[in-house]
Amino acid sequence: MIERISLILLLTFTLSAHAQAQDVARLYEQGKAAHLANRYSEALTLFNQCIRMEPTFADAYFSRASVREQLKDLRGALTDYSIFIELNPDDAEALLARGLLRYKLTQYDLAKQDFQKLLNTPPGETTTIFYRQSPYGGGTDKISTTQGGGKAYLLNYLGLCDAKLQHQDQAILHYDSAIRLEPNEADYYVNRGLSKEQRNDLAGAVQDYEKALALQPNHPLAQHNLALLTAQQGNGKAAEAKLTEIIENDSTMLFAYIERGYQRFESGYYKGALEDYNYALKIDSLNAEVWLSRGITKEKLKDFSGALYDYTKAIDLEENMTKAWLNRGNVLTKLTRYKEAIDDYTVALTYDAGYASAYYNRSIARQRLKQSAEACEDLKKAENLGMVVDKKMKDKICESN
Repeated sequence: MIERISLILLLTFTLSAHAQAQDVARLYEQGKAAHLANRYSEALTLFNQCIRMEPTFADAYFSRASVREQLKDLRGALTDYSIFIELNPDDAEALLARGLLRYKLTQYDLAKQDFQKLLNTPPGETTTIFYRQSPYGGGTDKISTTQGGGKAYLLNYLGLCDAKLQHQDQAILHYDSAIRLEPNEADYYVNRGLSKEQRNDLAGAVQDYEKALALQPNHPLAQHNLALLTAQQGNGKAAEAKLTEIIENDSTMLFAYIERGYQRFESGYYKGALEDYNYALKIDSLNAEVWLSRGITKEKLKDFSGALYDYTKAIDLEENMTKAWLNRGNVLTKLTRYKEAIDDYTVALTYDAGYASAYYNRSIARQRLKQSAEACEDLKKAENLGMVVDKKMKDKICESN
């Protein structure tokens, strides 16, 4: 009798386990279908159910990691990739995904470990086909495994990690190796050029950018960096010409408008700079730095109301941007709205207590409101922080203090 009961219990348990396994498999397939259909929240819910029912279901962790990346939950994705790798230590696709994610999260030493492990995978052990997209444009291209083109890709990322860690010599060695394996990949020359710039090898950097442009004539970062180096070498007109060429080739290149706007501003061509910043904001209206730059340009053009609006937009987008608070305070002072100006300088100082310009300009606004003691105190603080204060001005503001 006891044996019969045990047999029944065993059979019941087996049937229950089989039913649960079927439920998990069904949920997983539904999750994959939702993922492919870009219904990421639904897919996440389904993969969560899979994992609750079967905590060691490795594929569910990998799939959930991918969904979490799509939902911008990068740290959650990183945790899932790591769990999957604990269960499948040599899975190349997961190692690559985690390495790229670690790089994105600025965990450069840890990213290097993943890329190095992939690089050291013995030939024949990796069959996964990877897809990559250049961070500088050019679409998506297919690469093979960690052998061939994939090996160059990994060497390039090792170089990027070392560059971020300020190990420029080691980075250049990795780029050199990547280029030997894949000499027609423009990105590798651009990355090596950036590291050469950090080493102050400007001639070498120019050569690399020019080589990248020979391979990919519209490579945006190569064009951008070459234009900047040209400007740094004192040839502003040539830099502007290069940036204009970039814009003519692709009118959606945000950086080109920003850099050309800067070059035009520096040369005193404020109307041209304003045009460029207007275009830049059409492309990216959430860029606080561009709002700030346009505000500065409008100030130069005596459009104080316009400048006030732009500085306010910059502050709305990036509340701790002390330069925007200072500049808005300056415009308010010009508009004789001294109390509001003082408020802005004060906010700037709450974010940066050592901001000498904020003390100096607040002193002027306070002096206009006849707040002599406070104005003198601010002026002295600005001077103590290194601001050069005109003696006549100091005597005038502090004469009764």
